[in-house]
Amino acid sequence: MKKLIALNFLVICSVLILSCGKQVAVGPEKDATKEETNLPSIPDGGVMPAFNGKIEIKVVFSANPSSAVASFPKLKYNKSKAILMEFDDAALTVVTAYDKLANTFYTDGCGNKKNYSLGLAVNGKNQYSNKEIGFYTDYAATYAQRLPLVAKGMDIMNHSYYHDENGNFNNGKDREKNIKDLDAMILLNQGYKMNTLIVPTNLAGFHTTSSEFGYIGGASQGTFDKFEQIGKYSPKGKLSDIKSFDYLAIRRGFTDDWSNDGSHWELSNALFADDSFDFFEIGTHGIKDEEAVKNFNEWIDDISLKAKDNLIFCSLREFLEYTYIKDHVTKSEVIDGNTLIITLDYATVLNKNISWYDLSLMVNSDKAISSVSINNADFALSYNKTDNLININRRKIKW
Repeated sequence: MKKLIALNFLVICSVLILSCGKQVAVGPEKDATKEETNLPSIPDGGVMPAFNGKIEIKVVFSANPSSAVASFPKLKYNKSKAILMEFDDAALTVVTAYDKLANTFYTDGCGNKKNYSLGLAVNGKNQYSNKEIGFYTDYAATYAQRLPLVAKGMDIMNHSYYHDENGNFNNGKDREKNIKDLDAMILLNQGYKMNTLIVPTNLAGFHTTSSEFGYIGGASQGTFDKFEQIGKYSPKGKLSDIKSFDYLAIRRGFTDDWSNDGSHWELSNALFADDSFDFFEIGTHGIKDEEAVKNFNEWIDDISLKAKDNLIFCSLREFLEYTYIKDHVTKSEVIDGNTLIITLDYATVLNKNISWYDLSLMVNSDKAISSVSINNADFALSYNKTDNLININRRKIKW
């Protein structure tokens, strides 16, 4: 019997999953007594409905302008660079990462701090034990651990109900079931509606199915189905390559090597070296030990220093939703005396289960801005009279 137990342990520890384009060992399951059974409390308050109405922004100038027009910058807050990031497999160390991210900031260009943030790509159940990942303590980030991070800007991403096509429990090649069942599980147990996908392993069909399901986009190291991905041969992306889209596939980089030789350093150094590309996306299985945490923190510090407040560090979803909304919202303008009235009609933003309804506007006029107001209290407003920047922000985190 002892030999049998030892053999079983060895088999489990030897299983390899080609997870997200990298091979990682799957260790023995954690003590079952540490599995949670109670659902976390979902954020208080009523469900904020999807917004499809009109917003009116009034920009008052110091005198009657001869011309005044507002336009959307390519990136939120009129930044010039972006880094998109996610932790895969509901990595428990995302909690540790937020110790750093929640205390690292850029500004919205109007004096307000925004902490660095990212996405957490999750699975539904362990394909060897069938345990629900969101309840599996000391193994992955649980539902309860995710909630405060969502409030700090984290997004939850679809990484398939079961990670692979095989194992003791699996959905085989049924992409639709893997995507829909996980979406329903997260909505029920987390009160959160997902909108982006990270392709598990390198399996074909997930982008196509998530697009048909209504998601806004997804990422992979090398699998894109029928979509022409942003990042043709590398994860170095140009904003000019992003055209108006219904679903966008992006090539991402990946690292579990948090040493100073990791690929993440090459990408971030190159991003700030010149303007040959504008953004990159990178994934990881996590930061596994004290040395990796130290190196991760040093990487974040280096980015913050080099960015000089010209970068947004966020999830794929936050990045895509801004781009999607600015390209689909209907904007109209009229000048009335010393006031530019900007109307934004979200009715033309088809339902994509938007979380970030944020938009930024740059005002070009021959007169100085005196004040800005908005007619919808559900949107936060900030503006910079010197730089002629206006931001409106509204995030939905409960469905």
